[in-house]
Amino acid sequence: MRVIKYLRQANSGSAIAEFLIFTLPFFTVFLLLITTIQSKSLAVTESKNLARQSVRAFVTSPDDQLASLRAFQVINLYKSTLSPQSLINRPIELSITCLNYPCFSRGNQVTATIKVGSSVMASATEFVDLWR
Repeated sequence: MRVIKYLRQANSGSAIAEFLIFTLPFFTVFLLLITTIQSKSLAVTESKNLARQSVRAFVTSPDDQLASLRAFQVINLYKSTLSPQSLINRPIELSITCLNYPCFSRGNQVTATIKVGSSVMASATEFVDLWR
């Protein structure tokens, strides 16, 4: 009780001290949270774009022998822009699946799935041209 009475009587704090004690920790945690959310959102957007570009390279290739090479070339070109530390922390894996086999047949549905690291996964689906 004496402490409460003393605190009521003693009003020697300043606005800067109150700001540092109460609001600065809140803003620090808020900044860390926003940065984490932005990083995750960027990874999801990049993986969706990479999946779309890979499947597009697959279905637009001139023949079936070049289709897989072109899809994996998109991945390799993207990896060449990343730093070595980023490549270690976020490995990128591509898998291509087809509704029917052979994959490169007219009207076939092709899906490219990209896995970045252990938590981000995206896929995109395209159809092979009907007029091949």
